[in-house]
Amino acid sequence: MTGPTHLFLTEPGFRTSRWQSAFPGAIVLDATTSAQHRAITSTDSRPAVAWVLAGMEDWERRIQALAGEGATVIAMSREPAMEELRRALGCGARGYVHAVSPPALLQQAAQAVQTGGIWLPAEVVNAVVRVLSTTLDVPGNVTRAVAPLLASLTERERAVAEAVAGGLSNKEVARRLDITERTVKAHLSAAFRKLGVRDRMQLVVRLRMAAEPDRDVG
Repeated sequence: MTGPTHLFLTEPGFRTSRWQSAFPGAIVLDATTSAQHRAITSTDSRPAVAWVLAGMEDWERRIQALAGEGATVIAMSREPAMEELRRALGCGARGYVHAVSPPALLQQAAQAVQTGGIWLPAEVVNAVVRVLSTTLDVPGNVTRAVAPLLASLTERERAVAEAVAGGLSNKEVARRLDITERTVKAHLSAAFRKLGVRDRMQLVVRLRMAAEPDRDVG
């Protein structure tokens, strides 16, 4: 028997209709219903993605157990914080989201982790990109070495890619280029696809690799 694609493990009294709006047919269980939990995560009916509410009793152990059973786990938080994020990833979660995120964002997170990626809150990703941009010395303006890599992009896609690689958020890029955030996302998605990268961090690294060709080791 094929089990549910998505399992949401929460605590009594905390749930939202957004979970099942994002994934019709998903099962939502209170952490206290351990017998049902064991049945659903059995070998024959294991969820593709298990969503665990961080902060509830034994939440880290539950993530470890689900990940050990073969499920891809995403931690959900009522109040996202860097320390909780660190703990969630440390015990096996592949993603970390706000527990009441819009259905579309939950779907994006699920798609990312199911294809081997890691899903983090946008503000965390932007902070990491800023650090990478500084550490890797990605130039504000594309160098001659990077230009061929971005030749496949339109002028607007290139402008968005450069701004994002510099650590700007979608909102900041929209303000700088005087376009909407929706347009920024569209250009960014097109740039990612053309450059063969999945996210902002991969974009920064890809630009750095193009800007600094391999050197022979003496």
